[in-house]
Amino acid sequence: MVAWISLPRFVAVCCVSLAVCFPVAAAPLDIMVEDAAEPFSKADGTGYANDVVRAAFAAVGVEVKLNVVPYSRCKALVLEGATSACFNMAWDPAFEGKVKFADEPLYRALGVYFQNKAQPLKVHSESELAAPLKVGIVKDYEYADTAMQTLKRGVAFIPSRTEQISLRRLAAGQLDAALVISNDLQGSQYWAESAGVARQVNVAFPSTHTLVFIGFSLRHPQGMWALEQFNQGYKLIRNNGTVQQLRAKWSSPAK
Repeated sequence: MVAWISLPRFVAVCCVSLAVCFPVAAAPLDIMVEDAAEPFSKADGTGYANDVVRAAFAAVGVEVKLNVVPYSRCKALVLEGATSACFNMAWDPAFEGKVKFADEPLYRALGVYFQNKAQPLKVHSESELAAPLKVGIVKDYEYADTAMQTLKRGVAFIPSRTEQISLRRLAAGQLDAALVISNDLQGSQYWAESAGVARQVNVAFPSTHTLVFIGFSLRHPQGMWALEQFNQGYKLIRNNGTVQQLRAKWSSPAK
């Protein structure tokens, strides 16, 4: 005897079968990225670090969506476990048990102190900085231990939204110095030119190097899986020359 089923039931059975045979594509992995760290992560979502992160995940077949936000928000969300990852981060003891960095850094950064040419600093090294000096920094950035030691000597850190704002405040005489994160793709003078104050300020002396990473949340359900995928992907793009190609792209004077 032939068994008949209704058309709606037949359609439902077919849909279930197709869903089993052809699974729905996974949603892109949401990652937070800061918006004011040129040339690594720019406000328009482009940058060397952005390219590296996308390429690393693409190498292992993971699609990512980069959400561009101020660094303070990026940092807060990954610490809360509200996002799987954030970059560009340097280590801070506050991350212990909350954030785990990738195996390899995205890049190396160097802090440099700018001074006002009309009111130059009377000291010649970071180790001499002390009260009552006011030094401009970027809100919620992590700085090298040597820079943080100046706080114990009475230096006041004055936060701003971006490096450019900090340098403009220095040029206006509101600060004694500005601690700016430099890098080997642009050089130190880039920020002063970007801020439009290259004639009013110059580099006084360096701080020390820091390594900058993508950090993954230990609290987010996808955090550790995303970390594993990134580590695998980064090794692939480092070994096949992609990382060097991206460095060359963003080292170009045109950038």
